[in-house]
Amino acid sequence: MPSKSKAKGNAWELDVAKFLTETYKESFLRIPSSGAFVGGKNTFRKSQIDAAQLQGKKGDIHPPEAWKHWNIECKSYADFPFHQLWYADVKILDAWIQQQKDVEDAGDLNLILIKISRKEKWVVFQEDLGFTVDRSLHYKGWYFTSWDDFWSKTTNLDLVKHFSLNGTCALSPTAELLPSAETVAV
Repeated sequence: MPSKSKAKGNAWELDVAKFLTETYKESFLRIPSSGAFVGGKNTFRKSQIDAAQLQGKKGDIHPPEAWKHWNIECKSYADFPFHQLWYADVKILDAWIQQQKDVEDAGDLNLILIKISRKEKWVVFQEDLGFTVDRSLHYKGWYFTSWDDFWSKTTNLDLVKHFSLNGTCALSPTAELLPSAETVAV
């Protein structure tokens, strides 16, 4: 039987997979034991498996087959040192960002989806991708914003799919994906 914290993390991954499946009308699945296989000290395995195998082990959520540039980590924790975002290094956030970098391939869309017990849900994304949010904190080249602020924007939904299909190197989305004048791109 998994520990309480592991069960909480698994439940969050299942919630995220369900949300994405409902949002995009495509199948997203939780990947059991995902990050441990190619993350951290096991990054050498990336060179030993093919692209399809890697996609099945990278991140916490397995996307539809065409979403080749998808790298999503889900984190569920009891607490988070929000106050440190303004004036100090946030070691836990630095570790999560490094986990993304350890398994990413060129052009991957990297998102960290966070749930803090009895507080809120959050999205952390890299700068300069054109996502639009009303409020965010900038931290070492990444933006930290609320779940609802990020996912309520049609532009963000479209860009997540665009970058997951085409890679973040394809920074010229079609005109309908560009932010409207009413929102601020970060």
